[in-house]
Amino acid sequence: MKSYEYRAAAVQTLAEVGNVDANLEICAHYVKQAALQDVRVIVFPECMNAGYLYDSIPHARQVAESVAGKFVSGLAKLARKYDVYIASGMIEWDPKAEKVFNTGILLDRKGELVVHYHKQFLTTHDQNWFKFGERGFPVVDTELGHVGLMICFDGRIPEIPRCTALGGAQVILDMANFFLIDQADMWRPARALENGVWICAATKAGQERSIYYPGGSMIVDPNGNLQAKVAWGTHGMAVSEIDPTLADNKRYILNADKFADRRPDTYTVLTRPYEETAVSKTSMEPIIPGEMTFNMAAAQTHVSESQPTTLDRVVEQVSHGARFGVELMVLPEYVASPNWRIDETEAKRLASINNELLEKFGDVCKTSKCAILVPNVEEVDGKLYPTSFLIGPEGNVLMSYRKVHLFSDERAWATAGSEYPVVDTPYGRIGIMMGYDGMFPEAARCLGTNGADVILWPARLQDRKERTLIAVPRAVDNRCAVILANRVDAPFWGGSMLALPAQFPVWDVDVATPYYPDMHKIILEVIEIASARQKNMMANVHMFAKRQPWTYNALVEK
Repeated sequence: MKSYEYRAAAVQTLAEVGNVDANLEICAHYVKQAALQDVRVIVFPECMNAGYLYDSIPHARQVAESVAGKFVSGLAKLARKYDVYIASGMIEWDPKAEKVFNTGILLDRKGELVVHYHKQFLTTHDQNWFKFGERGFPVVDTELGHVGLMICFDGRIPEIPRCTALGGAQVILDMANFFLIDQADMWRPARALENGVWICAATKAGQERSIYYPGGSMIVDPNGNLQAKVAWGTHGMAVSEIDPTLADNKRYILNADKFADRRPDTYTVLTRPYEETAVSKTSMEPIIPGEMTFNMAAAQTHVSESQPTTLDRVVEQVSHGARFGVELMVLPEYVASPNWRIDETEAKRLASINNELLEKFGDVCKTSKCAILVPNVEEVDGKLYPTSFLIGPEGNVLMSYRKVHLFSDERAWATAGSEYPVVDTPYGRIGIMMGYDGMFPEAARCLGTNGADVILWPARLQDRKERTLIAVPRAVDNRCAVILANRVDAPFWGGSMLALPAQFPVWDVDVATPYYPDMHKIILEVIEIASARQKNMMANVHMFAKRQPWTYNALVEK
């Protein structure tokens, strides 16, 4: 083990409601066990001091305590006794603010409070007892590296872990009460991957009054790989070595960089008050569900030399799809190129045939009264832009989008776009992102904030995890449908899919939507715009209205 590596433990247990003494005994047991395994930081679940489901607001106030109270003092003694860091969730009474918060704390080896955090994104039942957090996203430099905290549902919207990572966090300690398996299986690896940070998540297992916690305590590395996990429905610890310096490397495929390639100048809508955003209006607009339900598809077909496919063959295939009843189709990135990597010569060739492409696919749209997204290149005033064109049922261009986030091979010849347009169409409100855009949660989040019902994502995927960990959160974070159309010659080939606004019934993407590696596949889903138009993940948990955009300035700082 390197000198700056250490062992971490995520504890999976169950707290007793209102019994701080019993809960401290539980903590003492696991701290002792962890110390025997040379663990340097132990993470306990959310609201570990007093449980989570209270009888009433007065009961919640009764069991809450300050950070100078019995629970934190007890943990501090354990930290000093065993020479370890301890993180835990707690229900906190703040006597100065006169409010009850869902709080996370980190104590150092001397028992000193070094991080004090409030949960920001509150679930339905959180809102029965707690106030929204008021402490921002603190990150502290410790012997463990740069450490930040997160609490459970905070991980369900991307701004919170993103701001924490932008604040310098190498390791995010997550105190949770997961009651949906997806919160662990998909969202923690996804947040680790997109931010390039370690996530050490501790949750509960067992029955607390009316809620059953399935578990899901885990430690995930900066590449989204699971390093340790406690079995579902059991108590114990996930223990793993952590090298915090791995989080300093934000490099990605094609000499990309997850942070350096961000476009803060394009994310300003994410810092605006909810009332000033398009989604605040569109989510309140009435629609007739039966009139806004469509067959939509990813058309996994493109020009190819290795799998001989001409442009006319691609047109023929989408024509078949349209006759089958598909009303909106998305083609893969650079559909008219036989190569997934584009140099300047090829980009200029694609730009030169742009009108031909629009005419050919426009004819299909007019004949079959459908819409097709055609990703290509356009040349304007001597500049080349990777651009996608949505052609409507009259054969005209309904909207276009210029790619905002460019890979290094594209930066050699391309000019990036700077906007995330969302347009009313006969098929709902449509937004577009292309290829590398999808790796940036801000891109899809801007489209969601701009009121998108459906996000079209033509791609040349670089990594399987873009399908298995990124596509579904881009949909569910924003309560949008996402249509991912991928090339079959990309580094990760095929696997085009549609992710629904209201989540899949299972969290293994390859089970929920089968992986097809083959050319000429049409992957179809029925998209209900009504499901995308309402933005509540659960009762009174609005994915946009409950955000705190005044705390997200880190997103737009260069």
